[in-house]
Amino acid sequence: MVSSESLLFVVGLAAGPVLFLLVMLGANAVLAPKRPNAIKASAYECGIEQADSPWRPVNIRFSTVAILFVIFDAETILLFAVASRIRGSVADGIAVAAFGAFLTLGLFYEWRKGGLKWPV
Repeated sequence: MVSSESLLFVVGLAAGPVLFLLVMLGANAVLAPKRPNAIKASAYECGIEQADSPWRPVNIRFSTVAILFVIFDAETILLFAVASRIRGSVADGIAVAAFGAFLTLGLFYEWRKGGLKWPV
């Protein structure tokens, strides 16, 4: 049988964030200034007219460089996290060194294939 304290705790955990969200949304609706005009409805509030259409094709190199950055950045952070936990274990040190070598090999592969070169 579930005690009433446990049930009340679970209901509080579920209802608390929902109630907080509703209070914040209500406060925003009541307190936020509402003075719409043409400048605020424009895409840019800085006053500068838009130079070109925003719907032009984007160079695929942006996504390629972003994916490479995320991969190598995440793996490098993982290397620092693992290296701080091995504490003198030779087998773990060899595994981390092999992983670092594999990561460096991947970086050199991308460099050689031209994945890091930006066409001018």
